[in-house]
Amino acid sequence: MDVVRLSLSVLSPMKISDAFSVPIAEFSLESPADFWTELIDLLLAQEGQGEKFGKAGQHGNGLIFESHSDLFNQEDPLLRQIAAFCHVALASVIRHLTDHTDAEFEELVFDYQAWYQITRTDGFQGFHNQPNGSWAGLFFIDPGDDVADRPDSGIVYFHDPRSNGNYHEDAGNARLKPANRHGALRVKHENGKLTIFPSYLLHEIFPYFGEKPRIIAPFNCWIRMAD
Repeated sequence: MDVVRLSLSVLSPMKISDAFSVPIAEFSLESPADFWTELIDLLLAQEGQGEKFGKAGQHGNGLIFESHSDLFNQEDPLLRQIAAFCHVALASVIRHLTDHTDAEFEELVFDYQAWYQITRTDGFQGFHNQPNGSWAGLFFIDPGDDVADRPDSGIVYFHDPRSNGNYHEDAGNARLKPANRHGALRVKHENGKLTIFPSYLLHEIFPYFGEKPRIIAPFNCWIRMAD
């Protein structure tokens, strides 16, 4: 089939809408080394007290200790700082993405379910989303060990929600720019990184092959107008 070759200058102004984009926000908590040391020691000590703070379960060949979901309600000053950081970050995302007036925004009430997970060697989390809220977050406390020959060790793998987005892939769609690219998003654990995303977004955490415990604090949030 012959293609008529036209100059792009004959086209009317182009309008493109990223109609089904997924907002994913990243923040970083900058704190001194002793903050992280004290925080890690605190959580490992809680783990050592067993069911008072949570429980361990088998995930593949490894164990994951999961705390109760009251992390943001604990009174320890280290945990209060994390809770405040995550809240301010999420509030800034909501302020940026929504069309609430200033008065409406001030009336929003944020309710959280937050916990921490301590993953041992070979532990992983399968395909899931975060159904208990509109937004979810992953706060990385200790990424554990880098494993040279396992670059995907413990990595967070976010799946494209457009399940058939690349059912046919050719030169016309294989190199789309990031806002419209299909496939997956890999997020590497880094000390102090916070990733916030819509709760519907399916994700998994690949098996962790390091020796040092890997610690992450997930949370869910549901938001309502004040009574």
